[in-house]
Amino acid sequence: MNSAQCTKLLDRLGQEPSEALESDTVEFKHYSSEDALHNAKDLAEEISALANHKGGIVLVGVRDSSNVTHGMWHDQLAGFVRVDLHTTRERLRGKLRPSLDLELTEIKHGGKDYLLINIPRRRDSLVATTSGKVCIRDGKSSRPMMPDEIEHAVKSLQDYDWSSELLDANPSIALNAIAVEEAFVDFAKRRNLPEIERTGFLEAIGATHNGVITKSGLLFLGNVHEISRLLGIYEYRFSRKTAAGKLEINDVWQDCLWETIKRGKAHFDACNRILPLDYEGRQYSIQLLDRIAFHEAFLNALVHRDYSADGMVSVNFTGDRMVITSPGSFYGGVTSDNIAKHEPRHRNKALARMLMEYHLVDRAGMGVLRMSVNSLRYGRAFPSFVEKGETMEVAMQGEYFRPGIFVLATDQGANYGIPELLILNSVYETGSASVQTLTKQLAKATNAPWQAVETAVAKLDCVELCGTRSGVFVRIKPAWSNLFKVTKAFRVTSASSKHVELYKYLARHGSASNADIKAHLGFKQTSQTSQFLKSASYAKRSGRGPSSVWSLAERE
Repeated sequence: MNSAQCTKLLDRLGQEPSEALESDTVEFKHYSSEDALHNAKDLAEEISALANHKGGIVLVGVRDSSNVTHGMWHDQLAGFVRVDLHTTRERLRGKLRPSLDLELTEIKHGGKDYLLINIPRRRDSLVATTSGKVCIRDGKSSRPMMPDEIEHAVKSLQDYDWSSELLDANPSIALNAIAVEEAFVDFAKRRNLPEIERTGFLEAIGATHNGVITKSGLLFLGNVHEISRLLGIYEYRFSRKTAAGKLEINDVWQDCLWETIKRGKAHFDACNRILPLDYEGRQYSIQLLDRIAFHEAFLNALVHRDYSADGMVSVNFTGDRMVITSPGSFYGGVTSDNIAKHEPRHRNKALARMLMEYHLVDRAGMGVLRMSVNSLRYGRAFPSFVEKGETMEVAMQGEYFRPGIFVLATDQGANYGIPELLILNSVYETGSASVQTLTKQLAKATNAPWQAVETAVAKLDCVELCGTRSGVFVRIKPAWSNLFKVTKAFRVTSASSKHVELYKYLARHGSASNADIKAHLGFKQTSQTSQFLKSASYAKRSGRGPSSVWSLAERE
């Protein structure tokens, strides 16, 4: 939280009870003196709890609302003495293990001073007090973690890697001889290493470390009995149900990942159909569900699941929809909103490196991108990534396809990415899509959604930008209407190009004055510029007179 945001919070504290404004990331404290702050045990515990949760703030100088009578909320704003920020910061850090990069700021409000303590989330280690308490935020309060909560929190840390741990087991007994031989032949062929020994191979892929088997090695190439005995019971399921409700496949098994990957792909190939498409005399083949999309989703479930807990990775295929679930939650800062653009994070790093050796998992973390592209190129929806309790669910649309998009993506789309394919899907049959809608959708895949739209439109021969008083749109060019099944063309007015130029200008610069816009759009009279701007509902004005500026309304 910055100073401006803190000032707004203090404004609200003058009108609302502090209890209503506290949250899992906001805590208020009131100390009578600097010594009272430094001697308070609860402050270190609050900092530990916030650092182990999402991070947050402690604002010192605010009375608890329970100590205020008759709704006199402004009495909550007690203020705090001015302190030496460096000294206070170091004394607070000294009460934590490991130390934390705290940020202390003095805030002035209503003639009083307040101390704002910004607490970052620590992702590589749990933060404890020097007295040994490891705390967690529980709603609006903080408390010590229970032993099982500490175990779960440690497993969620970015630097923790369950799959790299060593096992007290003999590799010659614990590993599946057939899986090892197949993996060895494949590895030697890939690396052109005909003389490599079996033991050297196991060390090279990380299945063993100095001759001792790793958890990832047992998972990848182990026999079922030893996996169950040493790690736990891990089940896998593939089910195929028809639209009529007939269960054609319902296979549940336990095995190492080498065999599981083969078995899952075999089931997929058995129920995936190739649909013929005759389009204007040209022959195409369309898959019920794209193989690449399935591979990425299935392998992601295997490599990212939480192996420290028993559970099942399941694939449920109904033809028009495939849902893959796996134990575990989002990891390393990844969420459903940023998964397409977040840097890859591996819960099971050693296992991921092993699968990378066989190109089963991509080193660059492109799995989600491939899943998305290979769904959109059929005219199918974005895959959805949902966290349900302690389970992850990936859902992909299948069977359905849009012929025009598939034909264009097959013939010309070798370099099409998510922006291009999303635009094509958005204008299919409708004829147009607003830039505002497209940028909101693309914000999940890129940090520069408007630039992505501009670049994609320039790359696509079939679309163009046009504008109206209500906004800027991507529309299908008339010559492409049949391919995209557009029956009602988007009407272009004489002012279209000026609306597009205005939108681009404001998107590029953030804001502009009447004089700037007049010069850019080539209006001769100031009154023309003013009238044009007032008619553009996608633009907003701030200020009055000569100091007024215009910006895009959707940037609010």
